[in-house]
Amino acid sequence: MAIILLYVNRFIPANWYQDKFYIFSTTNIDDARNVLNAVADTSLAIIGVVFSITLVPLTIASSQYGSIVLRSFLRDRGTQIVLGAYSATTFYCLFLLLGLRNVTLVSILDLPLSVALYMLIISLIMLLYFFHHVADSLQATAVVEQVSKELESIIEETPSSEKLTHLKHSQDLETTRRAVIQEGYPVTSTRKGYIRAIDFNRLMRVATERKLVLALTCSPGDFVGGGDQLLLVSPTQPDEEFRSTINSAYLLGRNRTLFQDPEFGIYLIVTIAVRALSPAINDPYTPVLCLNRLGSALSILAEHAIPFPHGFDRDGQLRLIVEHVTFDRLVGVSFNMIREYGRGSTEILLQMLDTIRTVANHARTESQRQVLLMHARLIDDSRLSLSSDYDKERVHNSFEELVLRLGRSDVSLKHKDVAY
Repeated sequence: MAIILLYVNRFIPANWYQDKFYIFSTTNIDDARNVLNAVADTSLAIIGVVFSITLVPLTIASSQYGSIVLRSFLRDRGTQIVLGAYSATTFYCLFLLLGLRNVTLVSILDLPLSVALYMLIISLIMLLYFFHHVADSLQATAVVEQVSKELESIIEETPSSEKLTHLKHSQDLETTRRAVIQEGYPVTSTRKGYIRAIDFNRLMRVATERKLVLALTCSPGDFVGGGDQLLLVSPTQPDEEFRSTINSAYLLGRNRTLFQDPEFGIYLIVTIAVRALSPAINDPYTPVLCLNRLGSALSILAEHAIPFPHGFDRDGQLRLIVEHVTFDRLVGVSFNMIREYGRGSTEILLQMLDTIRTVANHARTESQRQVLLMHARLIDDSRLSLSSDYDKERVHNSFEELVLRLGRSDVSLKHKDVAY
């Protein structure tokens, strides 16, 4: 932009914009150089001071909510725009300073210098926004909301089995699956790290071209080391080219991401809730907030059909066997740790039962209801850790209401006779 404005200003008549938009008109090169140095120094100094000060509340917030705060802060679009604005102002001035060596007409500097001052003014205005934005984005509500939105979008974008039910095949899928697992040839990883994503289209294309069946033994979010098994191949033994192609279909990194890994998103929200339940923090509001967001995500998951575990080519031949994360596993990740750390809090137990009640309203199958009922029973068992008989009765009454809501009135409520 600096180079373009130096060139464009040669052809703009001075009387067009000078009186209306130019806020600086220089008479010599030294004045222009001084202004650019001042703008660049100001932008650079503000960047250092602001982000140094921001590290203090960021460190405090990360000790309470975990590393998810750092991830959210660095990925936040508002933070990136503010940092980009100040960096752009600094670099713009530096490039103009370099361009002054070849400038002979002082009049062509009016537009570039005015733009530099406008950029500084805009950056200073954005500084006010940045302080407000940081104060708002480091709150538990904003942190959990950001993770929850990303988690829900991942769940909604996952291909469902309903899109694949039209495929017809005559193979015994379970028999084929067992044969591949027992007799298949392993393909090992040449790298190590967390699986961030798997290119299923590439795996399907390779399996179709070579007429193979691939049984994936690792899922996004799993950690693999060098030499660890990625998948099994049947019926022929793979060559080195095939192994290299398979490894290139796996994206590995040093940490997990939510892309193709909804379990990690749930784990992040649960971590915030568990940290808030610790005696050092003892924040009763944040776990309730986390449970509300978990209930929303699990409700979407319950309505969304489970991804189809088998992939077929156009001829209806089985090519991929994928072990997807199941509904009961994600429900367990959502409630197990919170139940363990919150068993001494009546309100947390009641909120967990209320969350299960919300998810149950969206359950589509009997197996989903059974999973929710099992976790409701575990929560009801946790009421024995409460010191007050009144609180124990509140939790148990909420559990009984949940059982009736699930349409399981015939279930034996064996806890009813337990002495409080």
